[in-house]
Parts: sequence; C-alpha cells; structure tokens
Amino acid sequence: ARGENTRGGSRCLVVEHAYHGHTSAVIGLSPYKFDHRSFGGRGQPEWVTKCPAPDLFRGPHRGADAGRRYAEAVAEACAAEGEGGVCAFFIESGMSVAGVLLPPAGYLASCYEAVRAAG
Repeated sequence: ARGENTRGGSRCLVVEHAYHGHTSAVIGLSPYKFDHRSFGGRGQPEWVTKCPAPDLFRGPHRGADAGRRYAEAVAEACAAEGEGGVCAFFIESGMSVAGVLLPPAGYLASCYEAVRAAG
C-alpha cells in the first residue's frame, strides 16, 4: 500500500536503473523491473517519477560538482509536484544493478534536503 505525506501527496521518486526487490510491493518502485518487457506491459506506475542515476562513469555529470548537478534533477522533480509534494525518495546506497554506482559527494544530502522540503 502506498502512503501519503503530510500534504496528501503520494508521488514517489526513484532513480533510473534501480532495483528494490522482487515482491509485488516494490516492483513498481524498480525501474530495472518496470522498464522491462517482462513487467507485463504495465510499465512505470503513474505515481512514480524517475530521476537520473548519479552515474559518474556513463552519465553527463562528472567532477567536483556532479553530486550537486545530479541532485538538481531530484529537486526539480520535487518542485514539479507543487502543493502536494513528494511522499518518498527511494535509492540504493550502492546501486549494484545500475553498475555498482556510489553516489557522488553531496548528492544524497542535497536530495534528502529537497525531498524533506517537498513533503
């Protein structure tokens, strides 16, 4: 079951390529699963927003400011929700399915700040 934040919003943010498990409760939060054809054509749930993975190797942002730049996408997703805000931000601390990605310096702190402010 999905929850709501204190503003009544139920939007959940996830990161590209993420995998949060194989139970029916978390497949909808796992782009690794819902982007795959084996998901039965259901695809990304309407209440989920996918943000770019903070990939310093293959992604567009590298260098000392990469964490801040990737976190901007999360902040923009939060702002797009307006008054309802965001209910949750799901991310693996080490994204193994995405290629063993470790978040760049400052990324998680910036994301958490944006999500907390959004609900």
